[in-house]
Amino acid sequence: MIREVLKRHDVVVRYLTFGVLTTFVGWFVYFGILFGGKALYSLPPEDTTSRTYIMIYTVAQILQWIAAVLFAFFTNKKWVFTDADDSTTTLHQLSVFAGGRVVTFFVDYGVTFFGAIALSALLPALNSVIIFGKELNINELSAKLVAAIIVVVSNYFFSKKLVFKKKEDIK
Repeated sequence: MIREVLKRHDVVVRYLTFGVLTTFVGWFVYFGILFGGKALYSLPPEDTTSRTYIMIYTVAQILQWIAAVLFAFFTNKKWVFTDADDSTTTLHQLSVFAGGRVVTFFVDYGVTFFGAIALSALLPALNSVIIFGKELNINELSAKLVAAIIVVVSNYFFSKKLVFKKKEDIK
């Protein structure tokens, strides 16, 4: 039974698999830059509004986006949407793909930034929590997780309907 469901929803399963991997690639870049930048400038974990934080956060978001878009595009093209129309050039597909990802970049940026601020105001006790000997802002991490879910779902529909259309859907 599970095998039948997986087979029937093969593209969704592959997309989610590579979506999770894309998220991990992006998070590796994002949190590496964010935590590294906060350490470099000695910012406290609860800082989510200073000019320095916003600069670090923005650089982390942009570099995360670049890494995630490139990883997602090539894995989606090769392993997810295998029945897509191949008459379109890779450069054109990448352009449309990246264009859609620009939209979800701003969704990610806004949900994470304003979500961290809102959660920090609502749950100030989670602004500075020590986990595995590292002081972290759980509100910041929670906002990033919510943003990732919204972005993965949005990107799936965008990729399926606009970038990697099936040959029979193009008529």
